[in-house]
Amino acid sequence: MGRLCVLVCLIFITLNSYSQPAVVFNGAGQPAEYRLAAMTLAGIVNRESPRLYLLNVYEAWSYNQTDEQWRDIYASAGAVFQTENSFSGLINRFREDIAGVVTYDKSLTYGNFSGQSFRWQGEAAAMISGLANCIPLPHDNPDFFGLPKPDSITIHNHFGGSDSISVSARLELAAHPWNNISLSQEERYFAILDWALDNILPYTNPGCFYLREITDWAVSQRMFQMNLAGTESLNFYSLSDAKASRIEQVMQWLRNQRPGQLFHVYGWMRPEPLVQWISGWGGSFHETLLSNLSWHHVFPANPNFAYTRPSAVVPGTTPLQDKYYVLFLGSEGDAGNWNFGFQAGAWHSVLRGQVPLGWGFNLHLLDLMPFMAQYYYSTASASDGFVSVISPLGYLYADMLPPVVREDAVQRAGFLIEKFGIPSVYAYKHYNGAGESSYRGVLISNNYNYNKLGAFSQETGALLTFLFDPGLQTQQAYRQFGGLLYNHVNDETFYAPVTDLQQAATRIANKLAGKPLPSFLLAGYQRLRQDNFTIGSSNQADITLPRLRTLMQQIQLNQTVGASVEFVTPDQFADLLRQHLGIIGNVGESSKQQPLKAYLNGSGNLIIRFESNNEIKAGLAIFDLHGKLVAEEKIVSGGYGDVFTGITLPRKGIYFIRLATPGGTYSVKIAYT
Repeated sequence: MGRLCVLVCLIFITLNSYSQPAVVFNGAGQPAEYRLAAMTLAGIVNRESPRLYLLNVYEAWSYNQTDEQWRDIYASAGAVFQTENSFSGLINRFREDIAGVVTYDKSLTYGNFSGQSFRWQGEAAAMISGLANCIPLPHDNPDFFGLPKPDSITIHNHFGGSDSISVSARLELAAHPWNNISLSQEERYFAILDWALDNILPYTNPGCFYLREITDWAVSQRMFQMNLAGTESLNFYSLSDAKASRIEQVMQWLRNQRPGQLFHVYGWMRPEPLVQWISGWGGSFHETLLSNLSWHHVFPANPNFAYTRPSAVVPGTTPLQDKYYVLFLGSEGDAGNWNFGFQAGAWHSVLRGQVPLGWGFNLHLLDLMPFMAQYYYSTASASDGFVSVISPLGYLYADMLPPVVREDAVQRAGFLIEKFGIPSVYAYKHYNGAGESSYRGVLISNNYNYNKLGAFSQETGALLTFLFDPGLQTQQAYRQFGGLLYNHVNDETFYAPVTDLQQAATRIANKLAGKPLPSFLLAGYQRLRQDNFTIGSSNQADITLPRLRTLMQQIQLNQTVGASVEFVTPDQFADLLRQHLGIIGNVGESSKQQPLKAYLNGSGNLIIRFESNNEIKAGLAIFDLHGKLVAEEKIVSGGYGDVFTGITLPRKGIYFIRLATPGGTYSVKIAYT
């Protein structure tokens, strides 16, 4: 209760002017077409402020109280909710925001794999509706609630470039090529996608797109959306060339729109190994198969919030003793279901705060959803360590990035590490049993390129990168690749069975026995679940915090090693390991001295000084407190002279200055007062 009071007081400061009532729409029992329309409407009306919250419309599969819990938290933080249980009532509340209806044939369905079935024409109607502030409804719906039902609608370009375009608002008409009944459902879906790629894509967000079932997040950000996937979960060749080529068309368009910049893909990638393919194109992936992200994104948060947490460690201050330092990490940190779903409900455990461990987060999603980030920081205890998964930029393979976007990725990843104060990363890549294979010109590997991974770790300021990689020895630290890496693999510590706690305790204790002290062990990378979750043969790697505490107690009761075991957070693990290895500063640095300095002259120009024996060419980037890129410039620096940039800061506030040099990336914070 105390942590919630702190959160309420903290957030209320920013909400004293927030009094606009919001609608909660309960989708329980509503037909699929009304839930789709409600998500579309939420994406539209939540673009500027939080106005529509969805309940039981599209909830996180990992924790079915996600929507309810967030609703209560937002209410505690000052949101005023009015509940609406009928779809007609929902339309009446937002009638002035709806320009009309885009109609479709709800009988048309398609599935990429066994078990999937979606209304492909309905999803296309939702994408088009979001671009024109309309809602999708079946053409034979018994009621259109007095909304306009035009034959065509106008789509404006909100991102610059093309003029407005007029498109059909009646997707079910027989004249459309995708309604040729001689074609298969797949061919008909491809036909509407091809039309959308030719006509709609230029009017969508040039920084991201949505892959899989459409949500309010895709609508709110005006993304291009396509629901394509392979037939198998891990066989990347099961994504056909016909589907892959259409995805590549979108990725190529994104690269052309913003050369040299990373793009983002939301939704879900099946088969999962093709996240490497997306990284090879210069994109970062984020699992977001759930609703209300449009709400989370715009709900007011404290602009002056300091992202500090009780578990953060000042390097070199954790007492290093002759002990076995043991770490447990909660997995799925790359996935929105765990980030938004309170870590599958485990965050609300009655024992949180009593069990030292690491919680995985997608820092890109935290950055997009500031209220959510501030909630976690405000309610965290000293035992709640944080780690970013799989990279600070989300589900991204830094060693796969094309050179043209690498500098942008380094700058953005470094900014997120500094902003959120999370210097530990958990990375894994193990989805190619053949070792290495080429998929459409991109090399899919079972292992990281360790030199590239290490360089990215060092340049972004990560103090430790945990990884699961079969090409390295298990439970071993590596310093020779640049940044500090720590591997665990094939030793029953990655999704290990923990249904028999005593057996698991003995297995972990046996790994410690006989090792010289101090010693380090990443003992488990498990999926955390809510306290009352049933653990059985179908989910042997899942664990609740009460069961994790019991496991820890049984390890400490082991007669051989128990008395010397100390359970730690990722922050403590990294600090202790670095002390043990004699590392001061980042790997490869001889001291903690910061070679980069920045200040403003009397005219308000930004001045940079980078202390180096040689002249270097570097990329300068300035971000505001919320991570938005304010300005960037190529500079030549070196020696001990000042570099006068052509940059003036737009307004008073806190800024992060990042300098990407051939030898690494450096950052400083500057206050414009």
